[in-house]
Amino acid sequence: MKLNYFGYSIHDHKNNSNYLMDIRPFIKAFCSYEDIEYKNNFTHAGEKVFLLPVSGNIYLFLMTRSNEIIKKIKSSDLSISEVYDLLQRGEMLGFASYLYMSSSYFGFASTIMAPKFSYFSEFINDIFCGLGLSEYSFVSNPLMKQSSKEEVLEMPFIGRSVIQINKQNTFFEDIRNFAGGTSEEFLDIDSFEITIKPRNRKNIEVAVKKFVNSIPDAGLEKMLVRAKDDYHGTLVDLYIAGVGAVSDSINTKEESKIYDEILKRVKSNEILKEKVVEHESNETFEKKTVEAISGLHDSSAWANYISNL
Repeated sequence: MKLNYFGYSIHDHKNNSNYLMDIRPFIKAFCSYEDIEYKNNFTHAGEKVFLLPVSGNIYLFLMTRSNEIIKKIKSSDLSISEVYDLLQRGEMLGFASYLYMSSSYFGFASTIMAPKFSYFSEFINDIFCGLGLSEYSFVSNPLMKQSSKEEVLEMPFIGRSVIQINKQNTFFEDIRNFAGGTSEEFLDIDSFEITIKPRNRKNIEVAVKKFVNSIPDAGLEKMLVRAKDDYHGTLVDLYIAGVGAVSDSINTKEESKIYDEILKRVKSNEILKEKVVEHESNETFEKKTVEAISGLHDSSAWANYISNL
């Protein structure tokens, strides 16, 4: 499971301004507000979505899948039954994403059927609209990175790598000549994408570094190398050409360990720290607290606020 990182801000539609504001107190107050009927009103594509606190700045962001056909299979005789028949009245299946909130960014990890990060931004904006704060929007964008060839060449372990080249790269012509093709025959081909895959858990450092050193920069659209150094135990994506989102890999499926691993990754990701500083230094952001939002930092204010709408 991949943990991707996103910077966020608050957009003021009336003034066309962007504010760098810590949204965590607002989210904590929402989660503390105990009106269950109110919290059942949030949906996406006909499914209910819920935000539930776990510990500290970690949350579960869940989405029901009542419109999916989900079967239970008994391996001993391959008999099939409906999963939904096992649920009691009022119960639903929820597929969870994992959310880590910080003062200016958040980390988001999800499995296939769990809600995606864009749903979370939509969810916060639905809360704003429901509170009569539609002049403000919660805006999030992935924190992006790019690596240098020198950084990759220093990596002692390299795994799966992807290279994409267009016609401006001399290697494109080499591949065309290898196939015995002419320029006219390859006229409609935009680019070649080459995937270098290792055998299971094998280090292909030497082979990939040959490509890194030999492929010209001109016409190199993407070069993605999965690598790790001596200080980190997981592979990270390094983009020599093109840019990719800052991310970490979560390698456990045990619920309790997922939370610990998220905190560990956030703390140890040096690239994340650099990109957060860049995000917070964005000159288009004003460091401002929106009073209409900060007025709801206390959950006790929600009941009166909602009843007056």
